[in-house]
Amino acid sequence: MGEDVFDQTLYPDPYPTWGDFFQWMNLYYSHGEHAVIYSDNRSPYQLIKVMNTDITDSESNWMMADFVEENWERGIDGLVKIQSFTRFNAKKGMIFSLQKNVAQTNANYVEIMSVLDMAHGDEMAMWVMEKVAYMGLNYPDLSTNEMIERVAQAAYSIGTHTGMKLTDLKPHNYGFRKDGSAIIFDFNLEEGTETEEGYRGVISALSTNTKV
Repeated sequence: MGEDVFDQTLYPDPYPTWGDFFQWMNLYYSHGEHAVIYSDNRSPYQLIKVMNTDITDSESNWMMADFVEENWERGIDGLVKIQSFTRFNAKKGMIFSLQKNVAQTNANYVEIMSVLDMAHGDEMAMWVMEKVAYMGLNYPDLSTNEMIERVAQAAYSIGTHTGMKLTDLKPHNYGFRKDGSAIIFDFNLEEGTETEEGYRGVISALSTNTKV
C-alpha cells in the first residue's frame, strides 16, 4: 500500500449516493461471514465493503453498520480509515450489479451471494475503506508478540473511544499499514469494556500464526 492511503480529491462528498458507489465498484475481492468486499476501480489502495443490514438471523450486521456510521469520521486510532459511507434500499439494478461483479470472477458465486442474501427493499450499507498492506500477523519487521501488542492497543483505542467491546479479533479481521501501525477493519460488538491486556490475550488465543 502506498504512503498515502487515499487520494483526497476522490472524495468531494463524504456521503455520496449509492449511484456513486456503483460507479466506483469493481470486481469481487473477498468476503467474510457478514459482508462482501469489492475492489475500487479508482485506486488499488482501497476497497468497498457491502453489507445487508436486514438479515434477520443475526444482529451483527446492523450493529456494525450503525457503529461505522456513528464513528467513521472521528479519526479513532486503530480503526480502519473510511472515506465514504452510504445506506440504501436494494433494488433490482443494484442487486444485479453486485451479483455481476462476483459472477465475472472465479469465486464461489453461490457462497458469496448467500452472505449478502439480498431481496428487493433490504437495507444495505456500503463504505470505502483503506486496504491493509499486511493482513493478520504478517508485518515483516515485527515479532508476533510485538504485532499482537499493537493490535491489542488498536482494539483498546477503539473500545475506549466508543464504549463498546470488540470481539471476533481473528487474523483476517486486522492488519498493518506499511508504517507498522495496526488497523482493525472487521469485528463483532458487545456492550461493555475490555482491558488492553484482555485484548492481548484474546488476539493471541485466536491467532494461528507461528511467527516469532
